[in-house]
Amino acid sequence: MKLIYIFTIFIALFFTACKAPIYTDGKASQKKQGDALTLGLDREDFEKTADIMVQSMLNDPAFANIKQGQRKVISIGKIINDTPQRIDTDKLISKITIALRKSGKFILTTAVAAGGAKDEMSEAVRELRDNDEFNQNTISKKGTLIAPDYSLSGKIRQDNVKLTNGKIQAEYFFHLTITDLNSGLAYWEDERTIDKTGSNKSVTW
Repeated sequence: MKLIYIFTIFIALFFTACKAPIYTDGKASQKKQGDALTLGLDREDFEKTADIMVQSMLNDPAFANIKQGQRKVISIGKIINDTPQRIDTDKLISKITIALRKSGKFILTTAVAAGGAKDEMSEAVRELRDNDEFNQNTISKKGTLIAPDYSLSGKIRQDNVKLTNGKIQAEYFFHLTITDLNSGLAYWEDERTIDKTGSNKSVTW
């Protein structure tokens, strides 16, 4: 019986230690904001962050008055992943650009982006000029590409804080900026914070 009792206590402690991570308010009170799938970043984190950022952007006075049919062209600048995780930043950015396009206020250029065009075909088809194998009337003419009005850049940062109870609080900061490429001025920027707490045995990469 004593052996069974010890085993039961061990199992209870094991599952307590392995309790799933939670979202918190990031403060000393550690007020629970819901259950988290992982201590790292997951799809839900990207979706919620994208929704919040898009609404912040569209409601900003700089863009709130853009009318349908007067869409601004936006390009993707540098998105820095300053976390130990292998994050595909396109997950966040694609959700944002899709939402911006659906708003009717913005349209994305794939011909210009940080690190090179997102779609190289705009340049590739222009290299067919003077190629006798192609009907030159079907080749894109000079001066037809549209330059972007704005660029979207940002950074995802992670800080790990060890709590007094031995657990780890993973703090994620999503910072995005929209720059007017004509003036170089930041017309909009915002930051979204996600805080998760879990076992110090949990990994965030």
